[in-house]
Formats: sequence, structure tokens, C-alpha cells
Amino acid sequence: MNPSAQLRREIADRVARELLVSRLAREVWLEGALACGFAHAASDVDLRGIVDGVLPAWESRIVDGVRIDLQAAAPQQAEELRHLLRSFDVRRDDLGSFRRVRASMHDLMCLRTALSYGSGRWDPVLDPGERRGYRRWAVADQAEVAASLAEDLTGLVEDGLAEPADVVCRKLEICLTALECAAAGHPVLGDKWLPLLAGAPFGPPIHPARAETWEWFRPVQRRVARALLDCWPVDDPLQKPPNLTAPNAGWLPQRYADGWFLRRGDVHIPITGGQLLGWLSTVSTDGA
Repeated sequence: MNPSAQLRREIADRVARELLVSRLAREVWLEGALACGFAHAASDVDLRGIVDGVLPAWESRIVDGVRIDLQAAAPQQAEELRHLLRSFDVRRDDLGSFRRVRASMHDLMCLRTALSYGSGRWDPVLDPGERRGYRRWAVADQAEVAASLAEDLTGLVEDGLAEPADVVCRKLEICLTALECAAAGHPVLGDKWLPLLAGAPFGPPIHPARAETWEWFRPVQRRVARALLDCWPVDDPLQKPPNLTAPNAGWLPQRYADGWFLRRGDVHIPITGGQLLGWLSTVSTDGA
């Protein structure tokens, strides 16, 4: 833990003790990057007090030159979020639950990172099953973001709009790194922390200038597929994938509770796990 993070942890300890001793909160949670051990010289401290009854209107405060962002939440609010993590029930023909969870991803990230203060130490709020639930939803969410960016990118490339394509490429590279971090079990903290979570620089740059063969898109397909397979392993025998319309760029896998799909834009083709492995093999033939 670097000095900036250490200082903020010590301040978080003090403020948490004050809230508990004064009975202003029945629990105090440390959330976000600092709960994962990350901070920089201008980082805030995010604390959430679990409060019975009427929620107080807390304001931020400055402690030893560090801003403390205090929020109050009712126990039932936290329980509603935890309930979302206990099942992955999104189905292709009913995306209502997916939309509800995606709208709450920031709150779920805070809950995923949350540490509760007690007896001089910080302990995880979520149990291992709930942490696995966050992983599933975070991977599915980032795969959805990747699919949306891929749709924009392939359209821009087809129309020869190089400058906007470069912007979307960078966004897609960041998204793929976030996807891989989520698949590895990390919370999706935000772009600036991704290099620390990934433990390595962002993946190889995407070069859509090679649009003649669409080979440039294959690393995207492989990275999305492998991240999803990390979260939902497949041990089926490899099978021949379905025939896809040309060009092959734009097709990405998705995993819902009712199985695997290949998606391009609004087209979803259901596939088996073995067909997914066969499709991954076909997009891995360039040796990368």
C-alpha cells in the first residue's frame, strides 16, 4: 500500500470509529479504490454509514487535508443490492433484469469493494458467493459495452471514417481491459485503476486500417470469448460453428442464463458451448 493509501486508511479508521462510538451509524463501510488498496495524492475517502430510521443528510468533510465523502444508507437498500448478486437470471427473451442490474453497476461495484469496520479491522461485506455474483454481472456488462463499441467501430471502418474510428478503438481497448479484469475477479473501479488491476499495460492496439481482411478484429473476438469462458467454463467437445454472414468482423459472443449466443448488432444466433469453442478456434487461426 503506497503512502497516500496508508494515510487515507488511517483517516478512514478514525472517522469510522467516531461514527460508531457516537451511534450515528450501526455499520461503516469503506468503498471504492481505497478499499482495494489504491489511492493517489488527491484521492477522496468514500465511507458509507448504514443507518436505521431516517437517513441523515451528511456532508463531506476535510480531515487532515483529505476529503471524506460520507453517505448514509438504510439496511434494506444494501440488502436489495445484495439480492441482485445472488442470481444471474438474464435471458435473451427477457432483458429486464439485465437492464436493472446494469443501471446499478456503480452501486454494485461499491458494494463489491465494501469493507465493514469493526474491532479495529476492515472485513469484506460480501460473502464469496455474492462476490462471484458480481463477477458474472460485471463480465456480462462489459461484454455488452464491447458489443456496442464493436458495432460502432465496424460501421465507422466500413464508411472510412478513420479519426472517429481511432477514438472508438481506444475506448474498446479500455473496455476489453476492464472485461478481463472483471473476469479475473476484480471490481471494475474505473479506467485510471485498470493498469494496476490488470498488472500489465493495456492489450495490443487495435488497427482497423487493415479492413480488407478484417483480421484486425480477431483479437477483440478472442479477448471477449476468453473472458467469458473464464467466467463460464465450457468442457463440451469442439463443434463446427454456424456459418456467419460476411464480413466476420463485428460478431462477438455473449452468455446469458439460457445459454451462449453470437451477436452482431441486433442479430443473436444461439450456439452450444462446443460451437463457441469451434468459433474461437476459427478466429484464432492467425496465430495471435
